[in-house]
Amino acid sequence: MPKKRTDEEILQELEEKIEKMKAKKQQVEARKKEKERKERTRRLIQVGAIFEKYFEIQSEEEAEKIAKALQAYVGKNKEKILHHEIVVKEKKKAATEVAASEE
Repeated sequence: MPKKRTDEEILQELEEKIEKMKAKKQQVEARKKEKERKERTRRLIQVGAIFEKYFEIQSEEEAEKIAKALQAYVGKNKEKILHHEIVVKEKKKAATEVAASEE
């Protein structure tokens, strides 16, 4: 016949399960933060590389000055700039399709 557990034993087991779950939660949260940090780092590197490529930046100081100079313009016109890029790409795609169909 199985031994009957006491209330104290049941409470102790539950406390142990709670501690294990807390530890697992912390591990998952740590992995999530690490992933987000790596994604941010990658994004910053990519954006920096693009900025350097198009503006031929030689130093952090140059980058800072150019960024500040562009900040107001881009802030006011960001949606317009982004929309313009989409329109230009669509026009190029359409022109390519027309040229291909004429051949």
